[in-house]
Amino acid sequence: MAELRNKPVLVQRVRLWWYAVALVPILVLLYAGLTGILPTLFGLAALFAFFFWVFSFGFAIYAKLRRPSPDPRQ
Repeated sequence: MAELRNKPVLVQRVRLWWYAVALVPILVLLYAGLTGILPTLFGLAALFAFFFWVFSFGFAIYAKLRRPSPDPRQ
């Protein structure tokens, strides 16, 4: 268990605005795949990407809320 606590943090700060930027092409691809502009396979890939986005966003919100403040009050 000691080696798990000593691992370096790879992501220093969570920036939530990137999730809004990433959602736009996913929704465009989903719309194009479901309406027939692109083959349906693209819509299914976008659906997978959307679920991946939802879970990733959930974990990012959890990490943002869980992280203690850098200025501990005493």
